[in-house]
Amino acid sequence: MEVALVAHGLPLPSSNGGPMTCFAILRQLLDVGHAVRVVALSYPGDPFTGPEREEELRREGVDLAVVPVEDSARLDPPPQLVRRVQAALEGDVAFVYHWDTIAATAGVAMPRLGVVDDLWHHPNLLRWRHTRPRRTRAYAAWTLETLRGLRPTAKRLVTLLNGCQASGSFQAETAAWLRRRGAGGCEYLPAPLADGGGPDWERRRVGSGKPRILLGPSNLEATSTSAGLRLFATEVLPALERELGPEGFVVRVVGEGSPPPELARLLPRPTVELTGRIEPADAEFLAADVQLVPTPFPLGKRVRIIVGWSYGCCVVATESEAVNLPELRDGANALLGASGAEVATALIRALRDEPLRRRIALGGRATYEQRFAPHAAARPIIERLEALARSREAVAP
Repeated sequence: MEVALVAHGLPLPSSNGGPMTCFAILRQLLDVGHAVRVVALSYPGDPFTGPEREEELRREGVDLAVVPVEDSARLDPPPQLVRRVQAALEGDVAFVYHWDTIAATAGVAMPRLGVVDDLWHHPNLLRWRHTRPRRTRAYAAWTLETLRGLRPTAKRLVTLLNGCQASGSFQAETAAWLRRRGAGGCEYLPAPLADGGGPDWERRRVGSGKPRILLGPSNLEATSTSAGLRLFATEVLPALERELGPEGFVVRVVGEGSPPPELARLLPRPTVELTGRIEPADAEFLAADVQLVPTPFPLGKRVRIIVGWSYGCCVVATESEAVNLPELRDGANALLGASGAEVATALIRALRDEPLRRRIALGGRATYEQRFAPHAAARPIIERLEALARSREAVAP
């Protein structure tokens, strides 16, 4: 079987969530003997594209076609982009990741499995909901545009998925939301991710002396991360410093971009280190006593939780993270809190109780192996693609 893997950006083992998931699927397709042609939409300013990264992907044994995009991602791509993307398609079946690529491949004869993450409009909607209202024309225009677009956008998303022969989402509640609105075949698919920790993850873990908390890796300016950093700065960090003292721990904030003002104005301080982007981030995961994920509202899923599980991290997070990641279970593979105060309490418990940290870490590693390792999570996706390819052969003249 020859698979066209169509993605927003280059599928790579170390970038951000979507490309990492696409790379794990690509690698598993190759491992079971299928041929893969990658069609990657390359957007302006994307830090994860470029000749070196393209060569890295070609060394994996894939045929690569990069389609430059002059504008930002859209649900209604211009006709010339649609023609370029569809002309690059080759194969028996297509795995198409995320909304812009599903839109750009709409109408092709090749059967498609279309899979998405966040709802297209959700990040902007949540930014609007959590922004203090202002008496300005700009805020009024933003409000009008946001609310006026909700219904037509939802209808467009359902239409795009129903145009695929099969569909799914790497987020449980997102899949349910789409089914409720008419995308009846949209199923929840656990996101496959490469095993960063490896089979010897326990041996590779290293102590750092002072208790170490990992916050990231992520883009610090992303909607979910910046909101989490605000909660960390205003509610979690003060509680940690009261209980553990200003020399009793260190939080490593890993990722590109600038922190929100609520955190920036507290810096510098001995308990917080801003590292910038670190790639690969293996050493950060392996040295962390606890991985903190303080997103205060449901928005997508944090791939870094799954990555942290693969490294044997003890995850502490907000309850909202379990909405789209139902495998996240309090007391089994994570410690969850409903508020900043509860998250801080869970962090302090974990840092003071090594057996608890180990039990949560082992639970997370088991969850990764059973649900998100490529052999477990990519296999159902490949089986769906194989079924689509067989159905195409059955109706071929």
